[in-house]
Amino acid sequence: MAGQKQASVAVIYNFLGKDQYEILRQQVRDGEVVSPTGDPKDIEKIATLREEIDAIVRALREKGFAVRAINIKDDFVRLYTALTSPRPDVVFNLVEFFNDDPMQEDRVPALYDLLRLPYTGSPPLTLALCQRKGLAKRILKASHIPIPRYFLVKEEPVPPKPARLRYPLIVKPAWEDASAGVDERSVVDDRAQLESRVHWILTEFKQPALVEDFIEGRELGVSVLGNGNPRVLPVEEMDFSRVSPKYRGIISFESKWNPLSEAFHQGELVCPAKLSRSVEAKIRSIAIRTYQTLGCRDYARIDMRLDKNKNVFVLEVNPNPDLTEGVAFMSSARAAGISFGDVLETIVGEALKRRGQSPPDGPTETDERETP
Repeated sequence: MAGQKQASVAVIYNFLGKDQYEILRQQVRDGEVVSPTGDPKDIEKIATLREEIDAIVRALREKGFAVRAINIKDDFVRLYTALTSPRPDVVFNLVEFFNDDPMQEDRVPALYDLLRLPYTGSPPLTLALCQRKGLAKRILKASHIPIPRYFLVKEEPVPPKPARLRYPLIVKPAWEDASAGVDERSVVDDRAQLESRVHWILTEFKQPALVEDFIEGRELGVSVLGNGNPRVLPVEEMDFSRVSPKYRGIISFESKWNPLSEAFHQGELVCPAKLSRSVEAKIRSIAIRTYQTLGCRDYARIDMRLDKNKNVFVLEVNPNPDLTEGVAFMSSARAAGISFGDVLETIVGEALKRRGQSPPDGPTETDERETP
């Protein structure tokens, strides 16, 4: 990374209110709540947002960068000031919403582009596509990347289920990420359950419901790092073998984000996943094709399922995934022998290569064909 060592990095993030993990820690210490495991350390070890940001800043400084972290607090003036006074050499983009709306996540890097500021992660078009699951699936299907069969429901009454889909199905909000709107009731076994779940999503989320085949099998997370010749990191698996069957073997919002839920503590992450060479090669090939088809950049994480017949299906694509140390993407990096700091240095280095270039790329022309 010679020549980049004194580059200035602005770590930009957006947060309002109080950190719920900080509040929860204090409640555990005060005896107001109890961890489902009975061990308060299981709550204490969950990183708060402040700790996550501090870890990134500290690691980048150790790599020789001049780093400052700015919480824009959902305020455009604060954002613009952070980008111009002083102007950084590169932005480490950690913004996931704007105007309290996740659908405006892509607007923020669009501003970076207008200011000709290089930034980490995927460009606006990729962020917008991946947020809109129906559009992303159309592109993946047109590019012959395997996905579950699906349909979208925009209003009631729920139309007849396409004959090619078979119960059980899974129903999700079409424009959310981070497993929002996903719990054990998302998996439906008949028409009545389907109608009930679609009604709930249309009412609570005010957006279409995505209905797709529920792929019963293994849940895999595939992390990809770099550009040009991107690297697929060791595959991570969520092992549901010790999870109660009532949770239907899925990663729900509760199991991902609520430490007071028993589901949060039951699944076990295994990295690297135990896969045959042929299956792993297939997964890696599909991951690279998916990453490039949707125009992902620098780093991304792809959710997949592997069914009992060794068929691989892409569920969702997560550009700019969570970079918490030791978790998910960083867990896969660690399994590859890449340190937390080295991953961050690589991501910043990729962004710095784009200094002086015109704004970005996105899906390639061949990936924009309509489904035959």
